[in-house]
Amino acid sequence: MKKDHLKNTLIRICSQPRTLEFISKKMGGLDPIKISHLLKELEKENKIFKKDGYWSIKIKNEELFLDLIDQDSELYLKKHMGYFNFLKNPHPLDFEWRNTAKSLNFLTDLIENLNGKTDKVLLLGMPTLYANCNQRNIPQNVTLVERNKPIVEALEKFSKKNSKIILEDIFSAKPDKIGKFYSVIMDPPWYSNFLYQFVWLASKCLLPGGVLVISIPPINTRERIDKERIDWFSYCQKQGLCIEKLEPEKLEYAMPFFEFNAFRQAGVSNTLPFWRKGDLAFFRKVEQTNSKRPKLEVEKNNWEELQIESMRLRVKINSNQIEKDEEIKITSLVEGDILPSVSRSTKIRDEANVWTTGNRIFKVNNPKKFWNILIKEENHFVCDWFEMIINLEDKEYKDYLAHIYYEMERDAN
Repeated sequence: MKKDHLKNTLIRICSQPRTLEFISKKMGGLDPIKISHLLKELEKENKIFKKDGYWSIKIKNEELFLDLIDQDSELYLKKHMGYFNFLKNPHPLDFEWRNTAKSLNFLTDLIENLNGKTDKVLLLGMPTLYANCNQRNIPQNVTLVERNKPIVEALEKFSKKNSKIILEDIFSAKPDKIGKFYSVIMDPPWYSNFLYQFVWLASKCLLPGGVLVISIPPINTRERIDKERIDWFSYCQKQGLCIEKLEPEKLEYAMPFFEFNAFRQAGVSNTLPFWRKGDLAFFRKVEQTNSKRPKLEVEKNNWEELQIESMRLRVKINSNQIEKDEEIKITSLVEGDILPSVSRSTKIRDEANVWTTGNRIFKVNNPKKFWNILIKEENHFVCDWFEMIINLEDKEYKDYLAHIYYEMERDAN
């Protein structure tokens, strides 16, 4: 997106005093870190100024600050996080942002409105929506494709007679095994290689005249997203899918702990827990195609995981690596060890082979030996380091929860 366009949008928003969290809601998915940088640029350009945490255009009359309360704020309660006990705390390597309860209920209503009572619905990669549909006891037959076995086992308690879970990887599942459906609802990772995989499978499972609903990133989410979206829609068309409508920012996502830490490290605070939005694109299956499944490059390195309470630590181990007899060295990659970004395009990500739930990244000289020491607790230096990380992230996670609850209470009042 063009910087001039973004700056002009910010100036319009700040025609009245606005907090960063309010601005984040109105910027079409633009990362709050980038918003903060743009606001500071505009401040240096003497076009806006900041007072008591509120940004406003440069005007002589400061009486605008008499009415600072945003009357449009949502009433957020604890249950609005949309989290279920069967899910772990999201890890940054999974690029997992979960729909809030508000969005889950919206999507469940959408399923009931789109489908007749006897229609079959397919969910791709949306376990929380599957749980919500079953809790709401909707009449439609709902099927979920999910590859995570522990999640599948936990979801069994939610399943009704007309619901089913297929334990398969979306990237390799055979359409004939899954079946045919009138509608498919999906929320793929917001990157082309993943989206194409989801769309291909959905198109093969849709009945003629059926409906596909996809969550996609808003227009300011990252550079060149406007061109990416055109490519996505073009790919959908090649799969026999015709776009019917596009609804901007219909979904909201709960800010995960790793993003909370990244924002704080970048100097951005007081961000609304549900600032991230998703557009909904609706497609109609108008013809059957014979397209082949797109190729997907799979990372050869294996990430092993160790979990202590809410903290999950992952270590990247190359399958061909030999465990050398050498002293373990843990190298910091960024200042403060917390990566101040959640973007996949951040280059330093490639150097990390140790990664925590709180978005801490490190590089160790011998990951295989490091991992074996961790699980066997054989080395005082490594174990002391690990305990220090656990204690740090336990405190930060409590700060994260306090922030969530504070924002809910503040908006409720």
